[in-house]
Amino acid sequence: MSIQTKGQQKYYDFIEERVKKLRTGMIVWGSLLAVALIGMFSDVLLAIILAAVGAALAILNLKSQKALNEKLNVVEDREEFFRQLASSDLLEFKAPRLIIMKDYVLQMKEDVFIYPFSEMEKVEVGIQGKVGKTLFLTDRQGARHEIMSCMKDDGKQEEFDKVYGALIERV
Repeated sequence: MSIQTKGQQKYYDFIEERVKKLRTGMIVWGSLLAVALIGMFSDVLLAIILAAVGAALAILNLKSQKALNEKLNVVEDREEFFRQLASSDLLEFKAPRLIIMKDYVLQMKEDVFIYPFSEMEKVEVGIQGKVGKTLFLTDRQGARHEIMSCMKDDGKQEEFDKVYGALIERV
């Protein structure tokens, strides 16, 4: 997909780390297949093993790429999504990789998550004894989606409160 708007650029900048991991995986499986091809001339058994591992990694990598591309399927109107992403009234947090827009929360952990507010029922805070708390968005089916956590004296309390306030306004 070619980047045409500021919102699209911001989205791809946001997921850049995940894209780099997928590209690295592509280089690895491509290299394994190339070595397997070259190895066919000296050790056929080793070449077959490398080819099998390379093919397995290729399948996993291609599935991960497809899953990343399908993340935007939860967005009903992509043009509006990218417009909101380019808007100046969004809230962006670096420590929990999080962007809160008018109609969506965009989160990056190990993977990208897009939560439309229209599908969310409530915001919840889970208390972890006296040492911490976790912020959740709960959808209409009752599934809880962890947005961020903070521990006592970790310096994230103020950011936690800002995220909580922004989510309460929108849900």
